[in-house]
Amino acid sequence: MNITRRSFIKSLALNSAVVAAATVFPGISFGAWKETDILSGGIQWKKTPCRFCGTGCGLLVGISGDRAVAVKGDPNCTVNKGLCCVKGYHSVQILYGKDRIKKALVRKNDTLVEVPLKEALDLVAEKMKETIKSHGKDAVSIYGSGQWSIPDGYAASKLFKGCIGTNNVEANARLCMASAVTGCLTSFGLDEPMGCYEDIDNADVFVTWGNNMAEMHPVLFSRMLANRKSKTHVKIIDFATRTTRSSQAADKSILFKPQTDLAVANAICYEIIRNKWVNWSFVKKHVSFHKGKTNIGYGTTWFTIFTS
Repeated sequence: MNITRRSFIKSLALNSAVVAAATVFPGISFGAWKETDILSGGIQWKKTPCRFCGTGCGLLVGISGDRAVAVKGDPNCTVNKGLCCVKGYHSVQILYGKDRIKKALVRKNDTLVEVPLKEALDLVAEKMKETIKSHGKDAVSIYGSGQWSIPDGYAASKLFKGCIGTNNVEANARLCMASAVTGCLTSFGLDEPMGCYEDIDNADVFVTWGNNMAEMHPVLFSRMLANRKSKTHVKIIDFATRTTRSSQAADKSILFKPQTDLAVANAICYEIIRNKWVNWSFVKKHVSFHKGKTNIGYGTTWFTIFTS
């Protein structure tokens, strides 16, 4: 085997990194990564979105032969600007996991048996027809992935709503955000938070309220840290029930007992009104008064005040 000094150093670094990662994170397997993949050369980089969460990071996946052998952040993506979190950097390993299901499985005599994909799909279609015939079209439903692409969701909606005639179409993306969506709808009239990622680059004060952003959304948290590093006045305040990596990176960390932060929210709302800081030009068309309750907003922050 011919190997250059450069290839030897790269191989040594790769093996050292694998050993270190396996020590820090027990249970992670790097067995599917072959040394020859890295040393063979001729890697072609292909653009793709990361599908692990909804942040929308852009990736560049290195292809050698018929295998994905490397991953890096896309520097031209406006979301992550070349950064990745640990999930993004390990995203292609799932393609070669030893426990990955590669063929359809059907339970026969209490045992999962590998069958051709056509047989499995025919079985699903048959059971669906039997169920609809016996119990009606609303007896079936589809639950999609939070990583559905737009074409995936479109095809599922057409099949179940247009063809079968049921409205039972749901995806994890909506269920996991149901509470937040309900809150945003009642406060803003829209089903999502206001603002955009560019706000992170221009804001002066950040409050991570019950959100461990450093570990949950590390790419966006990195943009927050970059903003603070580029300016002298930017502050990060972490408000949470426990100390996290977000707390360690914050300028001020405030711990509260679970369920007691509602009192803080009410106090903030009280101070805004008492000091006449309400931005009425922004909220005058969106303030609703009900018996015993007032919904009022300041900037992009809304509060509900309960009064006697």
